[in-house]
Amino acid sequence: MLGVMSGYSNPERPDERLSTAERDAAVGHLAEAQSAGRLTAAEFSERSAAARAAVTRADLVPLFADLPESAPAEAQLPPAGAIPGAGFTSGPGAPYGYGDASVPSSGRGGTRALGGAVGATIMALVPIVAFALFMIFGFVGSFTWSWVFFLLVPIAGIVIYGPGSAERRSR
Repeated sequence: MLGVMSGYSNPERPDERLSTAERDAAVGHLAEAQSAGRLTAAEFSERSAAARAAVTRADLVPLFADLPESAPAEAQLPPAGAIPGAGFTSGPGAPYGYGDASVPSSGRGGTRALGGAVGATIMALVPIVAFALFMIFGFVGSFTWSWVFFLLVPIAGIVIYGPGSAERRSR
């Protein structure tokens, strides 16, 4: 098993360069630590950026120094010649950044919009309606003030996704 780390805190061959799959695996383990409540969102963001920028296996050591060792299968990186992305799944339960689970879901169609999927659909149609009103009132009247209809887009966004969306997501 040459090329496999025995763990992030004590890698075999620390001067060996990392593969993309190994960097992705490190970010996945950091996501698991965040979901377990061991890292805040800010810490996860900072450490995952450092993991993506890591060049050697030794560069990953400080990112995991204060985290407990996982089960042996979880703590190991894929072999140095592993196929990038192998072993990563999509769908519910996949680490952030992989497949369908890259955005936390609210359980109501995966949107935090007011009104759920209907609110998201309305928000998607608002720019089209604003453009249509701009063209209609521009040709019928004057284009001087018809640009005001484009203000519907941010206003609808504030109403549909504004304050309170975090509370709707946590319900």
